[in-house]
Amino acid sequence: MHIYIREKIASIAIMRCLGVRSAQAFIIYLMQILAIGLVGSVIGAALGSAIQYAMPHVFKDFLPLTVSTAVSWAAIGQGVLLGMIISVLFALLPLIAIRNISPLNTLRMSYDNINLMRDPLRWLVYLLIGGFIVLFTKFQLDSWKGSVAFTIGILIAFFILTLIARGLMILARLIIRNSWSYLWRQGFANLYRPNNQTIILIVSIGLSTTFICTLFFIQNILVKQVSLSATSNSANMILFDIQPAQKQALAATTKSQHLPVIQQVPVVTMRMATINGKTESIYKKDTTLKIPARIFANEYRATYRDTLVPTEKVIEGDWTGKAISGKDVAISLEDRFAKHNHLKVGDHIAFNVQGSPIPTVVTSIRQVNWNKMQTNFLVVFPKGVLEDAPQFYAMLTHVGSDKISAKYQQTVVKQFPNISIIDLGQLLSVLDELLDKLGDIIKFMSAFSIITGIVVLIASVRISKYQRIRESVLLRTMGASRKQILTITALEYIFLGGLSALTGILIAMTGSWFLAKFSFDIPFTVSIVPAAVIFVIITGLTVVIGLLNSRGILNRPPLEILRGDD
Repeated sequence: MHIYIREKIASIAIMRCLGVRSAQAFIIYLMQILAIGLVGSVIGAALGSAIQYAMPHVFKDFLPLTVSTAVSWAAIGQGVLLGMIISVLFALLPLIAIRNISPLNTLRMSYDNINLMRDPLRWLVYLLIGGFIVLFTKFQLDSWKGSVAFTIGILIAFFILTLIARGLMILARLIIRNSWSYLWRQGFANLYRPNNQTIILIVSIGLSTTFICTLFFIQNILVKQVSLSATSNSANMILFDIQPAQKQALAATTKSQHLPVIQQVPVVTMRMATINGKTESIYKKDTTLKIPARIFANEYRATYRDTLVPTEKVIEGDWTGKAISGKDVAISLEDRFAKHNHLKVGDHIAFNVQGSPIPTVVTSIRQVNWNKMQTNFLVVFPKGVLEDAPQFYAMLTHVGSDKISAKYQQTVVKQFPNISIIDLGQLLSVLDELLDKLGDIIKFMSAFSIITGIVVLIASVRISKYQRIRESVLLRTMGASRKQILTITALEYIFLGGLSALTGILIAMTGSWFLAKFSFDIPFTVSIVPAAVIFVIITGLTVVIGLLNSRGILNRPPLEILRGDD
């Protein structure tokens, strides 16, 4: 929109000379933007619908079922409306500048003489854009917390890039030396002299790079997460109903087959007798109590240990690994189970363990990653309480092939006929194949957003075309060669593109780390090589587009450009 309005300055100025008021000019171009937004949104909706119909055929080998498609007119209408709103909102900043274009601009064709920074309406536009971002992300995330966090993250990135740009301008002014060649001095001077494009390009290119890299990093994280690797550390066989007396013998048998004992945990069956001194009948009668009465009807399988496992994290309270004599037993609950049943730290729960009452108190709430192939529990006791209770053990191991699995199962059934075995190898094999294909689908969908980021990047650099027209023309008039002007332009864009890309990548790494840790709850890993490739591509793309911006100036006579025909 900035480019479009810049190209229309002459037309708007002539219209003002013919008596068109500034408000009328504003409405004329607002209607144009609405029309452009409508056409673009309809084309986008049509392309989206076509892709929706094509995707089941493209991914028919990736999906385990037949997918039927139908046109959702409500979704199309919503997409078109959003497209028009976004078009108008992000066009308002250049549009309100139309009000300040005077007839004098027919003689002085410079958009930069229109001082938008002093226009009070720009703050209203900023407020509208910020409000739209908050509401739109709330609609997508269904969380005010996530929406506000995303908006604040965008603002932080904006201010960081602005500070980096101002720092570069100050640094360029300080380090430039008269002993340098003219081309280097001119390239550095372009970073801070009047009508410089340092701030606008570093902010726009940096945000585009942040967007592209964040998508790239998160895509890689998700692809890795949905893939269940069939390594020797991944459990694919579960054995349960193991009696305490069989525990050591079964472990020895497993190791004799050259198979790992990944996990061997005790399991104790129990029920809840009372919660905070109230029985099931009281919770059924008193409807004001939030704890559901059905919690008493379930049978719970708990374990005991003195440490947390890697898939657990205490998010509330303090972990207790050993029981303290003379006090209620400290237990830990899984967070979703506690939230769903309105249980909290400090609640007293009496369990019935095979007829023996055990008073407990909730001292911690755990977050559990149920995606990992290992035993997880809703209730965990400390050591020193359940060791003598009736219990059985569950064991996890990994078998490398169907032949090894069959041999191992025959050996276990012959020696321990009471033990039950579940072979997950075949199931995990199918899941691995399915999730690998899901990873390809994630890459395919991410490509659309990455392409959008590249388009925004190209548009951002195109805006800078108008910042250097007059200066490049003057250099040509004074005898500067085509090569010299291209060198000065290339140096300027190398500095701007390189610093913008580097800052954007660092911001993307930080944002991706926050998303991985606090949203997806998965480990964050980043590969330096892809990040370096993105840096080179973004910097190169910025330089190429910047040089292409100058092509029209270098290929035409200076007088023609000064007359305002560009």
